[in-house]
Amino acid sequence: MEKLIYFDHAATSWPKPPQVMTAMASAISEKGGNPGRSGHILSVRASQAIFECREAVCRLFSFSMPERVIFTQNTTYALNMAIKGLVKRGDHVVISNLEHNSVIRPLHKLTDPREKNITYSMFNATDAEDDETVFCFRRAIRENTRLAVVTAASNVCGKMLPIEKIAAVCRAKGIKLIVDGAQAGGVFPLDFERSGADVLCLAGHKGLYGPQGTGIMICSERVEPESFAEGGNGLNSEERDMGNVLPERLEAGTLNTPGICGLCEGIKYVIKETPEAIFGRTLHLSRYASEGLMSCKNTVLYGNYDIKAPVILFNKKGIEPNVLASYLADNGICTRSGLHCAPTAHEAVGSGLNGAVRISFGHMNTKGEIDRFLRLVDKA
Repeated sequence: MEKLIYFDHAATSWPKPPQVMTAMASAISEKGGNPGRSGHILSVRASQAIFECREAVCRLFSFSMPERVIFTQNTTYALNMAIKGLVKRGDHVVISNLEHNSVIRPLHKLTDPREKNITYSMFNATDAEDDETVFCFRRAIRENTRLAVVTAASNVCGKMLPIEKIAAVCRAKGIKLIVDGAQAGGVFPLDFERSGADVLCLAGHKGLYGPQGTGIMICSERVEPESFAEGGNGLNSEERDMGNVLPERLEAGTLNTPGICGLCEGIKYVIKETPEAIFGRTLHLSRYASEGLMSCKNTVLYGNYDIKAPVILFNKKGIEPNVLASYLADNGICTRSGLHCAPTAHEAVGSGLNGAVRISFGHMNTKGEIDRFLRLVDKA
């Protein structure tokens, strides 16, 4: 088989920069203590390494308060923490029709009267014009809307939402805004302060090139989410609650020190390469691949926006998406088929009940890899 080609970066980035793996091994051998729990050298080193990563997050996302950078298991946990920590009983929540199940499923559970008896509405975010998206968002707001959860970029079609404009509406209406940045962090420039978001949830293992099992929640001073899980945090052990000090109030139990050390190196890598350069490279690849797919026999593209995250969704007439993805995998091309944990997004772009095939790029992909992929799709 020819060299493996990886077009599944929207699921997780691969390969990771070598320094990520080196940092994780070093964390196990040299920083093996429990951070924030003891005064011995191994614990102190672990604490210092974790704080260094908080500072790196601040540098990348233009934030000034490392203590409000919360580490989580992944974006899904970060979104659950933010949503369940901010929504109140009887609230109404607005989301886009491009949201991932990590937004829709928590909200669905919270509609139960035994939970928080909330309601939520979806607005159409698939229009190419940002002003139309904002108009649809405004129309979805109700008198009791207290929270909005909006993706920065769709994991299905790459559509980038006008977060700053949506945030301005939220601020004027007294609505808190949670941004799902799973497909945005490290993929394109994202300034947290300028975005106007109250909470930004990020995947450590995607565009930030960290290991799986790492996620981030950045909280502005405008919000104080309730704790999502309770347990030891190294502070005030005699007390029965988690206290009011961040980040410890939202970080119950032992943190993933090796993963966070690897994530820190991934973030430094992105800072060095710059999100601007990474985005420019992947946007060029996306346009090249889209043009090539439109020239292939019997292919259909969905959500083909001019400026987008490096995600392309397509089908080939007469071939089920899972069959096409398997054919590509057999020929050394890594893609993903199906509904991508976002069924309403597929409904919005019209890709059908079985979804479609998704390809997604990292900045280390090449045109040569795309050419080989296109030949296979055309031949299928």
